[in-house]
Amino acid sequence: MSHELRTPLNAILGFTQLMQLDSSLKRSQKEKLEIINRSGEHLLSLINDVLDLS
Repeated sequence: MSHELRTPLNAILGFTQLMQLDSSLKRSQKEKLEIINRSGEHLLSLINDVLDLS
């Protein structure tokens, strides 16, 4: 189960991190990517905690 949850989430996090390196992005776009990345990291942390409990 962990593989099915973590793999897509890691892909999302990876792509948002790559996109943040684009110097042509506007500030609002970078802020939105930061929100996506922060939320994804939080979700990954929650998933890890749930899997540790099981």
